[in-house]
Amino acid sequence: MLEVLESDGVKIKVPYRTATRTPILLSTCSLRIDNKAPYDLLLELARGTLFRFRTLCNACLDADLDLLDLTLALLRDATDNFARAAVTKDHPEDADKLALKSLGDALEGISQLEHVYSAASHLAIKKQGQQRAFLRGMALNEPMSPDIKSLLTAPLNAALVEPNWKHCEPEIGHHDWQQVDQTLESIRQEGLSTILGPLFSLDRFTTPDWLYLWENDFAELLNAVQRYAVELVQHFRNRVDLWYCAAGLNDQTAVAMKEEQRLQLLIHIIHSLRSTGLRAPLLVSFAKPWGEYMTSRDRELAPIHFAEELVRARVGITGIGLEFNFGEHTPATYYRGYFDVEDLLDYWSLLGVPLFVTLSAPSSWRPDPEAIYDANRQEEPLERISRRTQRELVEHILPAILTHPQVQGVFWTQVSDAQPHRFPHAGLLDPRGRPKSSVTKMTEIIRTYFPENI
Repeated sequence: MLEVLESDGVKIKVPYRTATRTPILLSTCSLRIDNKAPYDLLLELARGTLFRFRTLCNACLDADLDLLDLTLALLRDATDNFARAAVTKDHPEDADKLALKSLGDALEGISQLEHVYSAASHLAIKKQGQQRAFLRGMALNEPMSPDIKSLLTAPLNAALVEPNWKHCEPEIGHHDWQQVDQTLESIRQEGLSTILGPLFSLDRFTTPDWLYLWENDFAELLNAVQRYAVELVQHFRNRVDLWYCAAGLNDQTAVAMKEEQRLQLLIHIIHSLRSTGLRAPLLVSFAKPWGEYMTSRDRELAPIHFAEELVRARVGITGIGLEFNFGEHTPATYYRGYFDVEDLLDYWSLLGVPLFVTLSAPSSWRPDPEAIYDANRQEEPLERISRRTQRELVEHILPAILTHPQVQGVFWTQVSDAQPHRFPHAGLLDPRGRPKSSVTKMTEIIRTYFPENI
């Protein structure tokens, strides 16, 4: 039984898990609130998935894109099974079996359409006749090692270097830039573009212990941010290509803040950097870009509304980032499919600002002692989480990002599972420093869409 506040129709989104496929979020079509009879959830999920499958097929046909005979056969089978399920609702067991078959066929067909859409998008971009500037790299928040350095090769052309505030200013006014300096130097030796940041995340991973003293003094918090921003610019000016000034301030932060304070802090960070005379491009990213945290009654601003306020304020933002940290635990974003990502990127493109994406996904459900946000489970969850899951997510999601015309960069959020990190088992290297299978898949996909840069 669901309690809803809307008087019109609503859509229900439900995690869908099986033993053979990556978890995904399914949606019903719009459901009438004043309907007297109860809805069959499985039937409505099959209806919503079939509607999406049919809509995507029609869009392909309207654009004169060729569809496989197998895809069209799946559409016919999904439609037939759903129709039979809908007329046998009085026999729930039979209806559920037919709805499940329809759902499976529709999901398989949607998966086949991913390649059609990505190939068409890639061709449209190539027809523009100019080489596309696109940053591809990893985020480094740990010391450089030979294992990590081995990943900094083609087809990657950039790296994010995060100056962890907790480590760079362990005591008020005392700064230690040694690790960041060494990492930046290593990256420059590899000939990669350098992006410094995120400078401010204010999560449990980067917030200095002494900053909690001012948790209830917002004015002093702003002063601390400004002082640190000035020190950062003075030390790293003219040594990096882009400045990634803030990440995830719209979601959970270690320091409690009201919603308007989050936006005020974000603008204050940008003004603090610009006040030093810095003219380099500035980037900002937002966590949970689908806005899952809006289910909390005390939140009113969706992630895109934060971004819209920045654009309207004309504070000098060059690029806006979407944080796709997939997983089934807080503060991760639940798994999405290719077309979920495609639709979201289209929506954020309305801001008229270049986009970039940070991406990660777990490769195991087991406890991760080095992770800040470890779920610390002792039993395997319902979701199938493994290295294969991570690789499949890269296979499904990365083409949507690489072929979107508004996106100009993508970065894997976490490199190694050996060093302290945010998300459990989300690195590209396992605790022994060995590359996971997702590295090979990622390299293969990037080479497909950017062969001229290899």
